[in-house]
Amino acid sequence: MARKRREDRQSAAQMLEEFLDALALEGRSPHSIGAYRRDLTRVLGEVAGPLDEMQPRDLRDVFRGQQQAGRSPSSINRAIGATRSFFRFLFEEGRLETHPAQALRSIRLGPALAPKHLTVPEVQRLLSLPDIETPVGRRDYAILMLLYNTGLRVGELCALSRNAVRLPAEGWGALQVVGKGRRLHRLPINRPTADALLAYLADREDVEPALFLNRSGNRFSVRGIALLVNRYLRTAGITDRSGPHLLRHTFATHALRARPNLRAVQELLGHAWVTTTQRYTHLEVEDLQDQVAEMPANHCHGASVAIADVPLSHDDAARPGRAKSHVGDEGSA
Repeated sequence: MARKRREDRQSAAQMLEEFLDALALEGRSPHSIGAYRRDLTRVLGEVAGPLDEMQPRDLRDVFRGQQQAGRSPSSINRAIGATRSFFRFLFEEGRLETHPAQALRSIRLGPALAPKHLTVPEVQRLLSLPDIETPVGRRDYAILMLLYNTGLRVGELCALSRNAVRLPAEGWGALQVVGKGRRLHRLPINRPTADALLAYLADREDVEPALFLNRSGNRFSVRGIALLVNRYLRTAGITDRSGPHLLRHTFATHALRARPNLRAVQELLGHAWVTTTQRYTHLEVEDLQDQVAEMPANHCHGASVAIADVPLSHDDAARPGRAKSHVGDEGSA
């Protein structure tokens, strides 16, 4: 009996690795694959018997037990989603004759609290800290401006190369981003951010492709950007909130307050579902460039926020009053 259980665990582990390999081939990020691995390893460790004998009630019992143990509803729902995907993969690949997770339903959640963000005075204080009379200060200012004015994820910022950015001397710039699921989308860069990037890049005499380099001359890591942002936050006297993602939340909140247009912010943030963006507001939108034209904390270092509505490209002028989103063929992240 013990040998049979050991063989069942080995078979389940092998199927899990096949599933994770398939996710990697789909272009899922290492971070996402790691989350799938953690959730599914926990689920498979809490069920008894081989996977081909799994019943829907067995899985319901697992998640009911996690709920009773105090695991957060959002974490359980993530694990339920991973479990459905895992068993659907096995069923479609012919490894199982049934799909025991097909009827699993997510836990109903109450109204989500708005993510923490910075106030306009706090952002202005933060952006005024880098010493833009020095190359390091100009680099740090460009990083903070880009995070605040585009809502980039920190991993997306670290992965940026110089050839992904278009910075004309006047008007709007543009940025091509590889988001979640390796989806390509294009973001507008407002004039204050474009000026900050141009000033930083004027200091660069190297040929490294990375947009942002650390003091060693290497591409910034996620941890390196987090340390940089947190250092400036502490210097600004902001100690109750931290991390680069705080600037993403701040971007969404300020953008929606400047122009309450939900659909545009959804595309700018790279959200696959508009319900994710609804954490910030329930109002709707249309224009992407207008959305970031007047970000309210761009007044430090003499930056102006009165920006002409210059199209991202000649093609964008084809539809008056609306800028194309330039979302890649694969859709938004």
